[in-house]
Amino acid sequence: MAVSRLYSNDLTGIDYEKVFYIFFHHADPPFNGRLQELAGHQHESELCARGENQKPFAFRTLSLTAQLYTAVKVGYDINLYGYFWAQYVNQCSTTNQYYTHMTYDVTNSAFNSPWSYIYGSIMPTLKEIIEKGEAEEGNTNYVMEAKTMLAYELYLLTSLYDKVAYTEGYLTETTNPHFDSGEDTHKNIMSILEEVRGLAAKAKTDEANNPSSAADMIFGGDIDGWLQFANTLYIKVLMRDFIANKTKIESMLSEDNFLKADAAFDNFLDAADKSNPLYESDRRQLNTNNNIRACGDIANVLDASDPRFAYYYDNNPDGKFAGDAYGTGSDPTKSSRLAIGATDPVNFGTVDEAEFLKAEAYARLGNAAKAKEAYEAAITAAFARAKCKGANSFITGAYAFKSGSTEEMVEQIINQKWASNVRSMPIESWFDLNRTGYPVRGKTITDFHGVLSSGYPQRFLYSKTSADYNVNSPEPVDLNVKMWWQK
Repeated sequence: MAVSRLYSNDLTGIDYEKVFYIFFHHADPPFNGRLQELAGHQHESELCARGENQKPFAFRTLSLTAQLYTAVKVGYDINLYGYFWAQYVNQCSTTNQYYTHMTYDVTNSAFNSPWSYIYGSIMPTLKEIIEKGEAEEGNTNYVMEAKTMLAYELYLLTSLYDKVAYTEGYLTETTNPHFDSGEDTHKNIMSILEEVRGLAAKAKTDEANNPSSAADMIFGGDIDGWLQFANTLYIKVLMRDFIANKTKIESMLSEDNFLKADAAFDNFLDAADKSNPLYESDRRQLNTNNNIRACGDIANVLDASDPRFAYYYDNNPDGKFAGDAYGTGSDPTKSSRLAIGATDPVNFGTVDEAEFLKAEAYARLGNAAKAKEAYEAAITAAFARAKCKGANSFITGAYAFKSGSTEEMVEQIINQKWASNVRSMPIESWFDLNRTGYPVRGKTITDFHGVLSSGYPQRFLYSKTSADYNVNSPEPVDLNVKMWWQK
C-alpha cells in the first residue's frame, strides 16, 4: 500500500483541493482526462521558465489522473452495487436512496457513469502514457504501471458489461466501434498482463533513473508491487476458465509471486471533498447517513465472536450486530449500519484475495494441503487488513479448513473470501458469486429476486450513453442473463 501523500508537495503544480472538488461535485470529469486542465498550468509555465524537463511532470500528472479516476469510480459507483448485489447490506426502511440497487430495479442509464469514466477519461489517459512512454527510452516503469492499469480497467469492463470495445475504440480509434466478445476481451487482458510480466526488469532500472514514486498512489513506484498486482489479476482472469488455463495456473502457483501488500489507493483525508468517495457521498453529502443497513446474511458465515463485525458494521442496536434478510427495508433502530471510514482505501487487489485465489486453485487441483495453507494465510491477512487480532483461534476453531470434495473445499474457501470482503472489495464478491455460485442462495445467503421474474443480477446493462451514440453498441441484454464465465 502506498504511503499517503496526495496532499503533500510531491507533485508541484497540482491543486488537489480543486481536483477533488471537481471529482465530487460533478457527475463526470472532463473526458480528455488531463489533470493539467483541472489545475497546474501556471506551475508548468514556471517550470518551463526555469528550463526544467517537463517529461516527468507530464507522466506523473497522467498517472495520477488514471489512478484517481479509477479510485473514484471503483470506490463509489462500482462498489456500491457490489455491497448490495453481494448481499452485504440493505436499504434503510425510512429512506429510499438505494432502493433500486437493492431490488434490481435499474435501467441502462444507471450504468452510464462507470462506462463513461473508463472509456472517456481513464483509458485515453493510459493510452497516452503508453504511447509516449514507448516512444522514448527510459519510461518502462510508467508503461508497465499504465499497462497493468489498462488490464484492470478492461477486467472491470468485461466483468461488469461483458462485451468491450477494445480492438476498435481503443487500439483503433473509431467513432462507432464494434465490441469484442467477453471471451476475446479476457484473451486481450491476458495478453497485456503477459507483456507486463516481461517488463519488470527494465522497469526497475528506469524507476531508479526516472522515478514514478511521486505520482504512483498505489505502490509508490515499487515495481515488485506492480508485478505482483499484475500476477494476481492474471490468475484471477485465468480462474474463469480453469480447465483451459490449468497449465498456466499451475505455473503461476509455482512462481508464487502474488500481492504481498494491498493494491490500494489510500490517499484520502477526513475533510470535505477529500475523503473516500463512498463516505463522501453517503455520509457527508446526503441529508441522512442511515441509508446503508446491515444484511444479516453475513452472520451465516462469520462466527458471532469474530472481531471483524465491529470493523464491518457500526451503530449496532444494543451494542450487538443486527441485520435483516436481504431485500428487506431495514429499520435503522433495529439494524446495524455499514461502517465506512473517511480515509478508507479503495482496494483494487488485496493480500487476502491473492491467498484465497491460491487456495481455490489448489483445491481445484486436488491439493488439499496447499489449499489449507493458503486458506489460513488468507484469513490471517484478512484479519490484519481489518486491524483485528485472534485470527489463529478461528483458523483452528470455527473456520478450520475441512478437506473434502473439490466443491466442498471451494465452497468453504469462497464463503470465507466473501466474508472477508466487507469494507474492502464488495464488487469482487459479486463477481465470485456469479462465477462459483457461492455463497449459495437459499442456504447461506437470502434467495431474493427483487423485480426480476427469475434469476439474479449477472451484469450491468450496456450504458445508455453507448446505446444512444454508437450504432454498433451491442443489443440490450437483460440483467439476469449470464456471461460465458458464470456458473
